[in-house]
Amino acid sequence: MFLRFCILPILLFVSLASVAQKPKGTVVPAEGQVEDAEITIEKDRKIELPQQNRNVEKIPALTAPKEKTKLTYQIPDRKLSIGNPRFNPSVQALPESATAESGYSNFVKIGAGNYGRFMAEGILNSRSDLPYGLTIKARHNSSATGPVDGKNSASNQQEFSLNGKYVGNSYKLSGNLGFDREQFYFYGYRRGLNVPTPERRRLEQVLSTISVGAGIENTNKDATIDYSLRTKLTSLSSRTNAAEIDWGTNLKATWPISEQFLAHLKADAYLTQRTDSLVDKRNFFRVHPSFQFKSGIVNVTVGFNAVHETDARQKISVTHGYPVVNIDLMPIENIHFFAGFNGDLVRNTLTGFLSENEFLGRKVSLLNSNKLREFYAGSKGQITPQVSFEVRAGYAIYRNFYVFNNAKPDTSRFEVLYDAGTSNVLNVSGQLNYEQSERWRSSLLLNAYGYDLSTLEKPWHRPSFTATWTNSVSFSKKLLLGVDAYFLAGLSGKNFVSNRVVDLPNILDVNLKTTYLLTEQFSASVSLNNLFSKNYERYLYYQRQGLNFVIAASYAF
Repeated sequence: MFLRFCILPILLFVSLASVAQKPKGTVVPAEGQVEDAEITIEKDRKIELPQQNRNVEKIPALTAPKEKTKLTYQIPDRKLSIGNPRFNPSVQALPESATAESGYSNFVKIGAGNYGRFMAEGILNSRSDLPYGLTIKARHNSSATGPVDGKNSASNQQEFSLNGKYVGNSYKLSGNLGFDREQFYFYGYRRGLNVPTPERRRLEQVLSTISVGAGIENTNKDATIDYSLRTKLTSLSSRTNAAEIDWGTNLKATWPISEQFLAHLKADAYLTQRTDSLVDKRNFFRVHPSFQFKSGIVNVTVGFNAVHETDARQKISVTHGYPVVNIDLMPIENIHFFAGFNGDLVRNTLTGFLSENEFLGRKVSLLNSNKLREFYAGSKGQITPQVSFEVRAGYAIYRNFYVFNNAKPDTSRFEVLYDAGTSNVLNVSGQLNYEQSERWRSSLLLNAYGYDLSTLEKPWHRPSFTATWTNSVSFSKKLLLGVDAYFLAGLSGKNFVSNRVVDLPNILDVNLKTTYLLTEQFSASVSLNNLFSKNYERYLYYQRQGLNFVIAASYAF
């Protein structure tokens, strides 16, 4: 109880401070939307080359000399992204083109393809030689038909965002404003000769998200305290009358006690209200202090993670505590061996669940997932200037481990199911990166999962193995090529109406994109997705589009 009354005033002051620091008239974009086939980048697991006195190197001005691109790791955060259900594969971004090198920061793009596809996007940036800047982004992407019953599986999405910043002598102010609208249909309904097709209007779902945020961070390398403070308000509404308002504030700070000792503080506060026939107020507060010791080949971090959660509907008000230890050794130059253990409370929200599975039905049960503890070990390093790697094995124990499965009686909607007891999850992952100048970049990421659940029959719709292989090649400054491949295995779903378990076929999705620079400012591209033209099901009864393509043209200015 004492901890709760101490945290609330601190975090309230943090939120007010961020608003007070916001420059007058600043407007800006939502943070980037959840990417399809998204692989979460965890900055903490990047290779650290020669140790610096400060943890984060700040950029003191808007313009800076171009640095060589560094290889980064994409092994995801193990909070609860285990076998993450998100999977909408697409070709990754290609290398920088001659257009980008020429200094053009604005562009417009328009394209079309099969399935009645139409897309258009554009980015406008203010001058880069000023201490302040504004970026405007807009995007439209729609398909008039889909893989099932024509317009009944169509989709439509619009995104708009503003992003502004001001860089002072020792700080950077930022702000963002964004809007996202997604329209789609619950087309996973039963089909057959004697089964009537549902009315299209009864299948429609529309998700609208508005967000506004602001932040301040230190840019002075010689400052006593390195800090970052951000706050963001997000409002979600849907055609099914489910809504959620979420206000989050995040603080990160570092105090260099000496050249070898650092003190860190992370603090988060989230005030959430979900409305779905009933109003549910759910709050979340976290404080995570830690101390870091760095000396020669040894890097040790020890801390404690304290989390308090409340839920009015579930009548929950409890504080959790988790010790955190990480040991990193570098006996060989640029080769690290690490091990440690931690724990955390994973915040689950309606907005987060819909970003993983948009086909959720109404009145979804919301419970936070408790990662009681996780033990992990691995190695990461730079083998050569072109090749880097990371391997990691982790064993975690959860409460309220969640999965998605078709609901009853309407199997075209999904619900969230929780494992009632403790859930043991084993994850072994590895990543290998290769970069040859700017000409060829390749990254292979593998993940294997093992689940030992208490009450759930299977980890529905969570894979036992995933592989992602991304490649981008520049044959010249005019011809760019991207080839990506995705593989998922071990997916299962259950129809609780017929009580039938369905093991879904393995998924192999290969995508290709070529871009040709016609002039310094004009380019043309062709994207081919799902080259094997398989109408695979990532979720039971939801077939994906077969071979689909987009032909586009863009202009930079």
